[in-house]
Amino acid sequence: MNAQNKSSLPTTPSTSPVISRAVYPFNVVNPGSRADNVLAIVASVVHAPLPDGYREIDDIVRTRENNPSHASALARARQRLATHVENVAQNTTVASLRLKAGLSQAKIAELTGNSQSSYSLIESGRRTDILFSTFEKLAAILHVSRDELALALKNTQERTS
Repeated sequence: MNAQNKSSLPTTPSTSPVISRAVYPFNVVNPGSRADNVLAIVASVVHAPLPDGYREIDDIVRTRENNPSHASALARARQRLATHVENVAQNTTVASLRLKAGLSQAKIAELTGNSQSSYSLIESGRRTDILFSTFEKLAAILHVSRDELALALKNTQERTS
C-alpha cells in the first residue's frame, strides 16, 4: 500500500551530480580578450533531471520558511538540533550557533549579503579567513559576542583539520 499523500511528496532523488569539463579558447569564454593562445577549462555541475512528482528539498524548505507557522516550527527544530549537536561535539561551532538562532544557511547568506555556498564554506571550516565586515554581521545575526563567534570559528576549523 502506498502511504504517500500530498503532504509527503517525494524530494530530490538520490542521484549524484556529474561534473562536466570542457576546454575552450580563452577568448571564447572571455570575449574581448586578446589571449588567443590560452585555453580555458570550464567545469559545470550537471544534475539529473527530477522525475515527475519530485521537488527539490531547497524549494520545500524555502516554501515552509515563507509560511510563519512553519517557519517558527523549523526554527524550534533547528534550536533543538543545536543542543544535540553541541552535546555530542562538546564544542560550539558556527553551525551550532546558526542552529541555536533557528536560521538556515540560506537565510544567514541573505542577511550577510553573501551566497549560500560562500557561507557554507565558513560553516564547514574550509574558509579560514573571513572579512571583518562579514564577521561583524555574523555576530549580530547570531546574537553572540565577537569572542563567542571567534571561538566557534576556531572550533569549526579544528574539526576540519
